[in-house]
Amino acid sequence: MISTGLRPDQLDTEQKNWYAVAICGAIIADGNVAPEELLYLEKALSFLPSREKVASLIQAVKDQKIPPLDTLKSASRETQSRMLVELTSVMSADNTLSSREMDYLFNIGKKLGFEREFVQAIMRWANEGIMLRNKLSHLLRVGTELEPEY
Repeated sequence: MISTGLRPDQLDTEQKNWYAVAICGAIIADGNVAPEELLYLEKALSFLPSREKVASLIQAVKDQKIPPLDTLKSASRETQSRMLVELTSVMSADNTLSSREMDYLFNIGKKLGFEREFVQAIMRWANEGIMLRNKLSHLLRVGTELEPEY
């Protein structure tokens, strides 16, 4: 996964809480919560200062009832951009981006004040990454099956 350099530990309290809930929404956006996603989530939320907050958000993900998100105006445009790209990276890490996940990204983009076209551009970027990872996987399979010529 490509990092945008977002440093959640350097966000203020409101921004941390918003981003944490957005990550939770990204995890449940496809309608399934795999056990490995819960392990990822616990690590991903480690920037929150309260272990109780982490536990309550993990439970909310298990119940698929996360708190609603409002707009996030307190973050800089750079931070908002980094958040959106990081969330997109998390959601496309499994080499898919479902229609439900895309809807979620449009919703997050709107809450961050981005136009639909900008969110579409980020999703195109994510889909290009998915295609490249799939091609790499195929090349590695083919290369493994080739006999050496020496």
